[in-house]
Amino acid sequence: MNPLTRAYHDVVIYGDAASDDVLYEGPIVVHANGWIELEGNRLLSPQAIHHIDIYDDERGEWATGDGSDNNDGGDAGSGDDHRTNRFSTR
Repeated sequence: MNPLTRAYHDVVIYGDAASDDVLYEGPIVVHANGWIELEGNRLLSPQAIHHIDIYDDERGEWATGDGSDNNDGGDAGSGDDHRTNRFSTR
């Protein structure tokens, strides 16, 4: 993964401040140019987003700040052991 990208496991993306309309819930990859990559190789424009709530666990297994996804080969506790794409911790 590019060192300028950040992966988050559990987020909620909102389209505007006035409503609670959720655009997306789940894992994302934030690219350096501001575009958000969703599951299924879909992209979400930064102009379409008002804010993102990040609910990754406090241990920082995904939101490490160094662009890595902590893929150390160990069990990250995601419960998604069958997943091997960029959105999984394996």
